[in-house]
Amino acid sequence: QPAPATRPSSEEDGSVEEKESKKKGRSALALTWLTFYNIAMTAGWLVLAVAMIRFYIEKGTHKGLYKSISRTLKFFQTFALLEVFHCAVGMVRTSVIVTGVQVCSRIFMVWFITNSIKQIQNEE
Repeated sequence: QPAPATRPSSEEDGSVEEKESKKKGRSALALTWLTFYNIAMTAGWLVLAVAMIRFYIEKGTHKGLYKSISRTLKFFQTFALLEVFHCAVGMVRTSVIVTGVQVCSRIFMVWFITNSIKQIQNEE
């Protein structure tokens, strides 16, 4: 005797429709902004990576690297505060607290630890 066909649960049944309505709920402006933001952040981290590689190839050492990239590093790390804003206004479905802790810990490391301790910067 064949097993009775199982019907998807109500969660599974409405999931496609729910996803579509949530996608429609996110405005075109928000989607455009998030796309721009992600492209800009990716480009910024790529610029930093290239600058680090070029520095090491040209100088043959990591000493002085922080000084050469610190402004760009601080800018893009601080710009990440917008991720908390994106959560707070509902542009992305992520916890504001979790995102805030992650972003703020990285900013703390760059602005207060790395910026303050010369040994970390390898400037000796």
